[in-house]
Amino acid sequence: MNGHHTERGGSCRYERGKSSPRVSVVIVTHNDLDNLVGCLQSLADQEYPAAATEIVVVDDGSTDGTADALQREHTSVRVISKPNEGADVSRNRGIEESTGEIIAFIDSDCVANPDWLTRMVGRLVEEPGTVIGGRVLHRGSFWQRLTGIADFGEYQGLQIREVRAIPTCNMGLGRAVLGGVRFDPRLARAGGDTLFAETLRRKGAKLVYDPAVVVVHRPSVGMNDLLARAKRYGRSFVEARKIEPSMRYAAFVRAGVPGVIAATLGRTLLDWQRLLRHRRAAGFSLLEVPAAMAILLLRRAISLPEAVRALRESDE
Repeated sequence: MNGHHTERGGSCRYERGKSSPRVSVVIVTHNDLDNLVGCLQSLADQEYPAAATEIVVVDDGSTDGTADALQREHTSVRVISKPNEGADVSRNRGIEESTGEIIAFIDSDCVANPDWLTRMVGRLVEEPGTVIGGRVLHRGSFWQRLTGIADFGEYQGLQIREVRAIPTCNMGLGRAVLGGVRFDPRLARAGGDTLFAETLRRKGAKLVYDPAVVVVHRPSVGMNDLLARAKRYGRSFVEARKIEPSMRYAAFVRAGVPGVIAATLGRTLLDWQRLLRHRRAAGFSLLEVPAAMAILLLRRAISLPEAVRALRESDE
């Protein structure tokens, strides 16, 4: 498929001929049928044996005919229809309904490289106590590429390394590692994957970023969407760390408003560093960098009032 990235990064790779662990790929969708079709096509193109792959789509209250279209045109896909309750509640439903010994998460607005599952499964078989995440590449408009730096800047590098969080648009783990851990529905608006990953890490799982496990993310996003996401992330930044005090940056939240301001400034600098470091890989020209830096600053500034509001509400 167009847009597939071929960086290998030294990843483990599942070898054909070996016993194939059953994998359940869980996709949560809401009114995103066009993107979902592309995602499902990329899963149909996987090297990993189709007989060992289960695709579970959780339709979170879509009104665009998603369920009917899937049942009519994608009969091999398991479709679970439910009321609109948010992505985290829906991912929990996908976990409960799936049957694989490995669970892989991808978002409906992503397409996976053909070797996505073979590489993910290869590392999970070699290191069964791990949670695997990979590169989240962004192509397309300025706003789509900027989302890649703003929300996924940590997942652009070419080195395998241990991390503290993994986004659910590109995550895999064994059901035994998952245990009884589930997504927290109190963070239905944003940040649930970060809290989920931290809970797994605290219970002993090792979180590994492998750049050869690749998806291309194509969110439908413009300036207004990017800034609206900033408000949600500002609030969830505080709420998640109130729930789980072991999370990264939680000490800043415990320090109150001055700490949240300091964390916002520090994360702005981190955004800029990632933009400059991964500029070419993220598809930015030098001429686009000043505007990108200004909007990243604006994004953090917009997130700050929501973070402060959440902090004060939690202290009442």
